[in-house]
Amino acid sequence: MAILPETFKAFRYQTGIERICDAYRASADTMSKALRDAGHAYSRYEQAGIDDAEYDEDGILLYSTAHSLAQAEMDAILAVSVVREAFVTSAFHYWERSARGWTRLHGRRDHFGMLIAESAKIYPISPQLDNLNSLNNLLKHNSHRINQTLVDARPDYFAPLFPSANNTSPQKLRLRLLHEHVEEAFDIVRASGPTY
Repeated sequence: MAILPETFKAFRYQTGIERICDAYRASADTMSKALRDAGHAYSRYEQAGIDDAEYDEDGILLYSTAHSLAQAEMDAILAVSVVREAFVTSAFHYWERSARGWTRLHGRRDHFGMLIAESAKIYPISPQLDNLNSLNNLLKHNSHRINQTLVDARPDYFAPLFPSANNTSPQKLRLRLLHEHVEEAFDIVRASGPTY
């Protein structure tokens, strides 16, 4: 079997992350448009001042266009969030699969610490790769809990669900990934392997 030159390995690795990045951007554009459209539809309906809400004899809401439009907007917000989380995980797993190939560490006991240490002997590693691993693990395993170490290292990944008003007690933090966080994940992966 022929040994591949480092330039080809770099080309293959960097091209792979660019494909994931391109797929994310296409998905993000579609999701962002859906979110904008849902928000505009809800705003237009609210500004029109129409109330077509129907209630039963006990006062329970049966139907409301405003409620349906608000729900569509919430669904679009959740879809954007899911797409961001999926691509952060995809980017990290791309690095992990690549690193297993470089290092030949394919065993169950070959954990992230071993993988990053061996990879660092061959290629540069972004100082943020450890945080990306923690974020990936949070997304995969602990979606309802908070990793305090990650909160301390990257507080920008977290925010309360609703802003506090009138000095009320602080709310629990929840993971809130922004578009910039996903782009940063791609940059971290780009910087953690063979480069041109």
